[in-house]
Amino acid sequence: MKILLTEKPSGNAYIESLMNAYKKAGHEVFGDASNFFNSNVRPDILHIHWPERLNEWYSAKKGSQQQWLELISSRLKWYQSQNVTIIHTLHNLAPHDSKEDSSREAFELIIAYSDILVHHCTRSVKIFNKLYSESQEKKNIVCPHGDYLIDYKFVNREEARRKLNLPIDKTIILNFGKQRPYKNHNFVVDAFNKLELQSKYLILAGEYLYPPVSFGQRWLLRSRNMMREILPNRTVKYFYRSFSSDELAEIFCAADCIFLGQHSALNSGVLPLAATFRRPVIFPDVGCFSEAMQSWKSECFAAGDVQGAAESLKKICLSVQENNFELPDNGEWLAKNSWENHVGNILQSVSDL
Repeated sequence: MKILLTEKPSGNAYIESLMNAYKKAGHEVFGDASNFFNSNVRPDILHIHWPERLNEWYSAKKGSQQQWLELISSRLKWYQSQNVTIIHTLHNLAPHDSKEDSSREAFELIIAYSDILVHHCTRSVKIFNKLYSESQEKKNIVCPHGDYLIDYKFVNREEARRKLNLPIDKTIILNFGKQRPYKNHNFVVDAFNKLELQSKYLILAGEYLYPPVSFGQRWLLRSRNMMREILPNRTVKYFYRSFSSDELAEIFCAADCIFLGQHSALNSGVLPLAATFRRPVIFPDVGCFSEAMQSWKSECFAAGDVQGAAESLKKICLSVQENNFELPDNGEWLAKNSWENHVGNILQSVSDL
């Protein structure tokens, strides 16, 4: 079969892993938003991810929002008229970081035209059925997120810490990912400060996405972040930047555990990243987080509960120390969350239509 994805693999290990799994299953795969809008090749499957990125692609062509919506609708109608199976993977509850009403409309439009909705957990199915009436009429399937073996590279813990200028003798907690407001960095720091552990050390790492504020406020935030990065701190280290695949391996291998602090979310790629790199996880009970961490060493706390997060951090950190920093075995988790299983579930659902 020919499968068209609305994404291209560059810089996105999720999409690259998915494409590779489709190819391994014997299918022809091509991608990119440009093909969605312009190609006259009829695929057997159209697999849509992050509809707002279609907006980003079209906005670069200087089209209006209304023209974009009309084009999305006409293209979906064309694929439907060609008996193409339309699949939409639901990564977020609404368009990611988009303030445009048209992005929300496109999100709903794509759900309406989809034959199959792919979720990363059963809770996601229930949430979408409440939020979007069209979702209830679709074939909803659950496919775990998938691993990040495509980015995996072993780096000795001490070597990784030396490269990043991190203390060798500390229990290092990593908060990783693009720095968005809903990821609750103040909460992460507050919980860390409440953690009763002498050897504790926190890393906050990832590109900082500035909120839509005035020039003056933005300047103040940039200045603050610059000071955080350059001024010495005995217990906290900031890396406000993106990471290459090699750098990703270094920072995960330097850490002893991974800490997420979101007050709300549906999915997070950091969870499967942590399990792939064999790092225990402390996370809030939101969205698909708990299901994503089944079969993996982790501690869960109620979202927004600083004391609960600190206690969960302590449990994991003490466990890591008691096991002499030996990494847990992730074989069971990898088997349950393989891309082969992910793609197999999708293709079986297409056959069942």
